[in-house]
Amino acid sequence: MVNRNIRNKLFFVFLGISIIPIFIVTLISYNAYTSLVAKQVSLVSTGTIDNAVERIDHIFQNIDHITLSFQQFTTRPGAVTVSQELNKLINNPNADQYDFFLARTNMLFFFNNLMLGNPYLNGIYIFLPDGRSISYGISTDLKVDYSPLGDDWYERTLVKNGGLYISDADTKEFIINARPSITFSRALYDPDTRQLLGVLMLDCGLDIFKGIDKDIVPDITSMFLVNGNGKILYENSATPRIGERLPEPLNGWIAAHPGEASEETADGTLAVVKPFPDNDWKIVGSIRLPELYKQYGVSERLLIYIAVTCAVIFVLLSILLSSLITKPIIDLSKTMRKNKFLSLVTVKKNLERTDEIGVLYTEYNKMIQDIDRYIKESYQNRLITLDSQMKALEAQINSHFLYNTLESINSIAEIEEVESIAVMTKALGDMFRYSIKTESELVPIEDELAHVSNYMTIQKIRYEDKIDFRLEIEEDLPSYKVLKLIVQPIVENALYHGLESTRKKGTVAVKVFRAEERIVFEIADDGVGMSPEQLQELRALLSEPPAFSELGHRDKRSIGLKNVHSRISLYYGPEYGLSLESELHKGTRVVLNVPILD
Repeated sequence: MVNRNIRNKLFFVFLGISIIPIFIVTLISYNAYTSLVAKQVSLVSTGTIDNAVERIDHIFQNIDHITLSFQQFTTRPGAVTVSQELNKLINNPNADQYDFFLARTNMLFFFNNLMLGNPYLNGIYIFLPDGRSISYGISTDLKVDYSPLGDDWYERTLVKNGGLYISDADTKEFIINARPSITFSRALYDPDTRQLLGVLMLDCGLDIFKGIDKDIVPDITSMFLVNGNGKILYENSATPRIGERLPEPLNGWIAAHPGEASEETADGTLAVVKPFPDNDWKIVGSIRLPELYKQYGVSERLLIYIAVTCAVIFVLLSILLSSLITKPIIDLSKTMRKNKFLSLVTVKKNLERTDEIGVLYTEYNKMIQDIDRYIKESYQNRLITLDSQMKALEAQINSHFLYNTLESINSIAEIEEVESIAVMTKALGDMFRYSIKTESELVPIEDELAHVSNYMTIQKIRYEDKIDFRLEIEEDLPSYKVLKLIVQPIVENALYHGLESTRKKGTVAVKVFRAEERIVFEIADDGVGMSPEQLQELRALLSEPPAFSELGHRDKRSIGLKNVHSRISLYYGPEYGLSLESELHKGTRVVLNVPILD
């Protein structure tokens, strides 16, 4: 259906120009939003890891400062330094347990300050070169007769020559009531003699790392502190895997980027690795992106809701606009369907509109009116043609009677040997025979001119030698066909109105020739002619459209020029017919033109 197609097309056009931009804008906004979220997550994650590294580095610096300056601390205000206390014990080969007790008592004030100032410290242990020790702990202590000589951590500490050694996060078997912890140890040397005074060990609980994960997003971020071997020193989960190796693929990512910061995303997980500047430790942050994006899902859903709402609004607007635009066209098409039954229905609404719809309705009404007028004129022309045919039929009926009568008169004239009567009746009979021929409306030009010659033969006998008749025709024209009985009435009109009232000898000349794509009959007489008023009246009569006259009510003006002109116009078209030229006392010239028909 046309109306349905137009409405659907407009609907899809409106829908396309509204939904497609919404879809594109939503897609771009969504991608930009997710990209921004990803960038923000990366920045936040990197910042969080950097903060954790900074906090742990601060702890390392504090531990490093304590261990470096340890031997320079005084045991109590105004007393000797730790280094001097250790020298006393080393240089006294006979030092017994009491001497160690006195040294520990002298350093007790210093130990207490360190423990109170650093709550993550479990214990402070000093091991002399001979394996003896001084220990201080609140809830822990060294096992009796423990000697570090030969232990791995001890040897590694000495190898560093005063550098700081950091152990793994595990349970130290040589400590009573030990729990998983990290120890920091450093060899102490006399600043003057560079003599080894012993090894200082600080035993730190894992709460040393407390607070490094305070900036992370809970439940979706895992933070690991690993040493150079990939063992976990700290994990922020409820069940930390201290001492175990870092799980894959995190361990693989660290191995792929040794000693450098990196950031990787795979399988919905963002991993950020940050190494420490002064040791081989690393902070690893693992963020589960799908769970993180759920927290941003409100904004995403809001964006989608807005897009869907706009799409629904535009769909409704598309339906409304397509209906508003196509409704007048649909109404007009329904009206036009009624015209299939020749109802010729016009419209009354939408005519006041000044847009294209108004023009369409106005032009439709004008078209219907033109069609109505054309149909009426067509019917009228058919009636006129029927009228002409009836006239011809009436003439034929009269001609049959007259023709039979003339045949009888001609027979009598030949018997009585009256030549003039015989010639007239013979010519008149041929005329009547030509008039009643019904094979076709069209006849050869030579037959039409023979009919004119028969007519002039009769008139010459009637007027004796007062009339001269001349006929001229181009050689190739006699076989062309024209409408029957169109030349004789004009010749008859020339005789009766042009020559009959004059006393001098008159001439009627008929000339037939080709002019472009027309055949022209020129009938001229040198009779009385017409005044300008008469000529104007006759021209006005010829210019009137053909009209139907009821049977039995014949207008005398319809016989002659007017009848011929009407028949030609109706048959060939309004551009064909008669034209006149006349001058008083000089004669009249009638020009008849018809199209060329083989």
